Amino acid sequence: MAMEGDIRAVDAGDGVELHYEVLGAGPPVVMLHGSLVGRKAFSRQREALAAKYTLILPSSRGHDGTELTLPPDYGFETSEFRDLRAVLDAEGLERTHLIGHSSGGSTAFAFARDCPERVNRLVLIEPSLINLVPEAPLRILAADTDRIIDAGERHGDLAALRVYLDDQGGNRWHALDEATKAKRLDAMAPMAPLMVPHWRILMSFKATPEDLKGLQPPTLLFYGTKSFKWEQHIAAAWRDARPDLPLITLEGAGHNVHHDCADIVNPAILDFLA
Repeated sequence: MAMEGDIRAVDAGDGVELHYEVLGAGPPVVMLHGSLVGRKAFSRQREALAAKYTLILPSSRGHDGTELTLPPDYGFETSEFRDLRAVLDAEGLERTHLIGHSSGGSTAFAFARDCPERVNRLVLIEPSLINLVPEAPLRILAADTDRIIDAGERHGDLAALRVYLDDQGGNRWHALDEATKAKRLDAMAPMAPLMVPHWRILMSFKATPEDLKGLQPPTLLFYGTKSFKWEQHIAAAWRDARPDLPLITLEGAGHNVHHDCADIVNPAILDFLA
């Protein structure tokens, strides 16, 4: 049975009630999930990390009961940044370890870059820092994003979600029959309105090689060899800018490296935080 934590809430400042979970005991570790997943993204880390740390797992807007109301300045370095700070302040945390996966890694990176005094150690699992991708592959990704946005504007949120899954869902998605795909789409329907605005902020978030070089908190990076092609370019940007940082590449792992290889990821995180 999965460990159950205490579900708490805090006002984001714009009327939205942010939900988050707290479990474990020890120094604080805040864990930021990516889009379309929610707190269950870290299901294979909870028990191992909660044995030594107090885990704080925020649910971003549209996930796990946090309502899907996006402010006009929705973005990783703006509203997502403020939402994270609201949770930290609610828990009275001046400093914390910070773990982020995918777009949660974008928020974690923005926070560590702009408020380094509040981050002890940073763990980034395939952070979606898309503007680090070189020009040619970035054009391909931009074209994919345009298809998602166009589908959403023409046919609605579920159409945008379907285009995203068809483009980025990988072999597991494409191996499903149409009936199963329809069920999966229906299950994810409450989060479908995130698709267009989420991809817009993914493409617009500015992270530069200079930002990587100037990042102050000690940082651990994870990447999988079977992830999105654009993540490999981001990993290369880290290697070029910060050869001093530990970057662990796991053979055969996809974008959810921490799920695919928890037996390697969990001990590495515990060693790094210690």
